[in-house]
Amino acid sequence: MKDSPTKQTLKSAATIALKSTSDEQAFKKQLAEQGINVVVRRNDTGRIYGITFIDHNSKAVWNGSRLATELSANTFNDYWNNNIKPDIKEPAVLQPKLSTSNDADLPAEEPHHLFDFLTTDKHEDGLIEALGGLLPEAQGEDYEEQDFANKMKKKRKRQRGQK
Repeated sequence: MKDSPTKQTLKSAATIALKSTSDEQAFKKQLAEQGINVVVRRNDTGRIYGITFIDHNSKAVWNGSRLATELSANTFNDYWNNNIKPDIKEPAVLQPKLSTSNDADLPAEEPHHLFDFLTTDKHEDGLIEALGGLLPEAQGEDYEEQDFANKMKKKRKRQRGQK
């Protein structure tokens, strides 16, 4: 995975999008048109501390800093929050290796409906809230259920002691 062709493709797409856009929404929109969703993580003060790229075409997920240093969270924080234009190196164009499958022949897949939260205009306070629909509703303990289980254990102990 370290030097996989999907990594290079995603890196190139993200770099081109970063160079050709001036704000977060335009960046996300341009990549979404290519089947790539972007998750930006911010702290309470609005500082970007993480960025993740979800490539639905190759079914790969990459942390920005793992793709390239110019795609790290600090770069995006400086650019979008402090208006410091990043110094981006031209993406190296690799000669494509011959493979038996060709991605161009595959139909473009729609992202799974679970990723709809990435494209909604509603901004959540954080990733936990955005993923809240995926988490079980009740994380608390059901005391009636625990009480019933304890009674059944006591009943079993009593029955074993009588035999």
